[in-house]
Amino acid sequence: MLVNRKIAERMAKYADLKENDIVLEVGCGTGNLTAILLRSSRVIGIEKDLKMIEKLKERFKNEISNGRFRLIHADALDIDFPIFNKFVSNIPYEISSPLIFKLFRYKFDLAVIMLQKEFAERLCKEDSRLGVISKAYCTCRILEVVGRENFRPVPKVDSAIVLIEPKPKITVKNRDLFEKFVTFAFSMKRKRMQTIVREFKKVCGIELNLDTTLAFRRPEEIGASGFMRVVDDIRTG
Repeated sequence: MLVNRKIAERMAKYADLKENDIVLEVGCGTGNLTAILLRSSRVIGIEKDLKMIEKLKERFKNEISNGRFRLIHADALDIDFPIFNKFVSNIPYEISSPLIFKLFRYKFDLAVIMLQKEFAERLCKEDSRLGVISKAYCTCRILEVVGRENFRPVPKVDSAIVLIEPKPKITVKNRDLFEKFVTFAFSMKRKRMQTIVREFKKVCGIELNLDTTLAFRRPEEIGASGFMRVVDDIRTG
């Protein structure tokens, strides 16, 4: 749990919240960040823990009553997200990867998210499955590193606040195939791309036309643009 109120206030400031924004928050906890978000915008909160739900209902009964705060008791990975335009959350770190990939499927203006520092660094670089896929859909950057001493209980790792902004136009023609191939490639990341493409055809029955300039490179060396070039030139094998 984030206990430094100033950091929570900075998260809201980074999101540049306006009165007509609808903010989605996953993992509201006791509602410290929620309270700050509600100063500027309407908020939809998703919380899995029933004990936290009861505390949130009591703390924000007026906001719930007047419609400024909508509280959903659910696992965020199991439900369709309601309509929102900004995402601001100190998310449970154990669901970071599936939640980020789910977020990529929605239309929104920006996201400000607290993540483990190591995960945040992977998200913002193009040398991993996570980074390649995120680069194809969004621009991501670390806004600040947050020391572990700002949380209770104190975790073993530091955290980071990340800004995610979707690209105006996504040029990936087949998102499912793109994500499937990137995942496959990084499961064989020590291999060169020509070997990976050949194995992908054997396993998935899909033949990809590999540019000769990429053939002898490894997955972490070609970036999102390289993967998009491979996937967009497709034949059925």
